[in-house]
Formats: sequence, structure tokens, C-alpha cells
Amino acid sequence: MELHNKVSYPKLCFDLLEEMSEKFPNHLTYHTIEHIIDVANVCDHYIRHYGIDDDVARLIRIAAISHDYGYIFSPEEHEERSIVELRPKLNASFSQEDIELINGMIRATRVPQKPGNFFEEIVADADLDYLGRDDYDKLSSKLYQEFLHYGVVSNDEQWLELQIKFLENHRYHVSLAIENRVFKKQQKLSELKNLRSGE
Repeated sequence: MELHNKVSYPKLCFDLLEEMSEKFPNHLTYHTIEHIIDVANVCDHYIRHYGIDDDVARLIRIAAISHDYGYIFSPEEHEERSIVELRPKLNASFSQEDIELINGMIRATRVPQKPGNFFEEIVADADLDYLGRDDYDKLSSKLYQEFLHYGVVSNDEQWLELQIKFLENHRYHVSLAIENRVFKKQQKLSELKNLRSGE
């Protein structure tokens, strides 16, 4: 998988991608470079759709690329770890205001998601875009393997319950995601509930 709009990304993004490629632990089967690029590409789609100006778009792209940077160190509080570790890389080129905007967008990906502004909503929705896509099963199986490694779940039954609860509690925020992802997400939720009941 590749970034759809490479020319719009600052060099920092490619440096981060390279570092994460080298340092992400092998047991990360869902939180991978492919996931990060997917999130960035969805953000790019929203940037174009909503006509977001270049300066803010640059910050959104940095947040999208760096939102899981903390996984280099630990899955625990990885969003805050991303923010802490990213700051020295931002201090020389970005204002405090810009850094805070990036930080807010990274924090918006923390579950349960609580984005505080439109740009945070974009990154939050992009992070969980797959919930309403045709590749849900493929990506959720990768997350299942990762959760097995970390002991979040230990069998198929627990995983099924976790998926149902997550889909029930999740909501999209920006209109484009609501229009294009909610219906298929609800279909998947119904499918999982039927699987649970043995239908």
C-alpha cells in the first residue's frame, strides 16, 4: 500500500514511516505501516472533499502518519506516547499552536473516541474507516491476532462479543463517513449478532 498523494506530505512523514517500519514489533498485525497509510489516504480523501486549506491539511497528514507512532514503545497509552515522542521532531518547524492541533488529532484516535473539533473528527473517522468497509473481515482478523498476543481476548467467543460491543458503541462524526460507512457497519453488526445467536 502506498500514499495516494505523496507530494503533499512533508519529509517528516516519510522519516516517521521509515522509523516505524524498522522499529514496530513483529507481533503488530493490525497496527502496521499499511494501517497508517490507509488512515492517511482516507484523511486525504476528506481533505479533498471538504476543501481543507494546505496549512491545516499538512497538520492532518502529520497526525495521520504519527497517530500510532507510540507503538514503537508500547501499546499502553500509545497515543500520549506518540505525542511525547513526536514533539522534539516538531519543535523546530512548527508553532506551539500547530503542535497542539496535531496533538489533539492524535488524541482523537483514542478509544472511546471523543474528537473536539472538525479536524479531530476527520482523523478519528479515518482511523476506524474500515468498520464500514468491505475489508472489515480481513482487517478485523488481523486485530484479533494482535489482541490474542496482548491477552485482550483469548478465544473466538470473546472476540465476537468484543466486536459486537465495539460496533454498537462506535459512531462516525463527519458527514462523508456517515453517508458512506454507517450502512455497511450496521450490516456487519447484524451479521455478527446473527453469528452469536447461531442463525
